[in-house]
Amino acid sequence: MLENTATQDFSIEHAICMEKQLQATDSDLYGGEASNWPGTGDKIPAETNAEFQTGTEYYTDAAMNGTQFNGNKRKTAEMPTVSLSVKGYAQGIERILLAGLGYASVAGPAPDAQNPGYCKYFFIIPPQGRNQRLYTAAEAQEASSSYNAADIVNTYLCVSQKLGPYARHARNVAIKDFEITCSAKSPLQLTASGPAERIDKEPSKASTAAWSFGADFDKWFQLSDFQCYLSAASEALQARSITEFSFKTSHGISDDNTPTGTSNNGLSRAEPLPSGKSTITLDLTVYLHDKTLYEDWQSNETILQCKLVATRGAYRFAMLFPRLQIAQTTPNFDGAGSIQMSLEASWPNSEQELLDIANSFEEERGGMAWPQASIMGLITTSKENRNLMRGMEV
Repeated sequence: MLENTATQDFSIEHAICMEKQLQATDSDLYGGEASNWPGTGDKIPAETNAEFQTGTEYYTDAAMNGTQFNGNKRKTAEMPTVSLSVKGYAQGIERILLAGLGYASVAGPAPDAQNPGYCKYFFIIPPQGRNQRLYTAAEAQEASSSYNAADIVNTYLCVSQKLGPYARHARNVAIKDFEITCSAKSPLQLTASGPAERIDKEPSKASTAAWSFGADFDKWFQLSDFQCYLSAASEALQARSITEFSFKTSHGISDDNTPTGTSNNGLSRAEPLPSGKSTITLDLTVYLHDKTLYEDWQSNETILQCKLVATRGAYRFAMLFPRLQIAQTTPNFDGAGSIQMSLEASWPNSEQELLDIANSFEEERGGMAWPQASIMGLITTSKENRNLMRGMEV
């Protein structure tokens, strides 16, 4: 007998937008009361329903009251977290990439000279971490005449979900853990999770009427679209055949649970500022393992460079790692043989290595400069022409 497994999940919709960036006021920042919710072009299909976890904390009155029972409970803090997973679409994932990695040039994407109508976006993981901050002098100059002294560098998201009885909006989501994974016969997958300031409920769902798709989500990358290149940093890149890869970064942000004082009734979480260390790992399964090269690289602590590049028509997705070291190798000699490698990115200790990073992957960059010197970058080529760092078209 067949069981009825139909659900109403198909009716749940998702949308994301960047939090306020231009001429921001106190009401737009952590502890503020502005409702910067998604609208036109912000709708996105999710692989699974986004998870909104409330993380509510209470104070329990345990004073003596003549009984065996506790007294009243009072809410003391709301510390929500949000997780979201989407396919690696050829276009439409740029906001998740910006929030997950943390920085791009405030000048916005650059037109792709070889493909009219397409733009190249260069995202990096910022070495100094992320928060809602004012522009540096260099960034203000890069933003050109459209810059205003009240503008802020802000890569936090508003993640919204339309449910049956209401819509809910997670404000100021700071992505802490971000993954990009792909395996044989599977599409590229992006998973992002992190703390939010608060979750606003909208019983009328009125704002969701403005939601619309800003891209055609009929194209996505899969492993067969990728080429992997890996070599010692001092040598030319060589192609390697891989059967899967997994990139993970965990941003170092404070895990405090301090509410925002008297703002928002004193219950919302305070901004999780940069703290501790960020980690970057890349796992590869290399096919046709027939030599000790990778184990030798691990034994000799060889500095490596790697790029993973996917191409689908004029769309392109390139992950750049200018400085990696192998932390673990696990050979498998069944059949043709493979080797699983876990690589870690680390910051260089010399000015020359920093200069090498700034000059790395010249062909892939095509004249674009690294937005900042970093040990991980990602370049997309698509029809996305909005400057996501400044909420405007280029």
